[in-house]
Amino acid sequence: MSAGGGDGMEAAVREFLASRFPGYHAGLDLEDPLDRVVDSLGLFDLVEWVEGSFGIRIPNEEFSPRRFSSISAICSTINEFRG
Repeated sequence: MSAGGGDGMEAAVREFLASRFPGYHAGLDLEDPLDRVVDSLGLFDLVEWVEGSFGIRIPNEEFSPRRFSSISAICSTINEFRG
């Protein structure tokens, strides 16, 4: 599976970002940094949503903001912990 997530993962991530973060715009590329979209407090919401929506748990020792730095990174993180 590609980092974008061929099973609708990318679309789900984009939909969540659009619903929660005013700085998000549909033109963002998979690799565009999200640091201007998701602030440090928003990161906690994003992580909680990812874990709940995809049935995964990211252990504290594996957590890093870089895992949520772009749509591609988020999808890769989901794929890593789903497997």
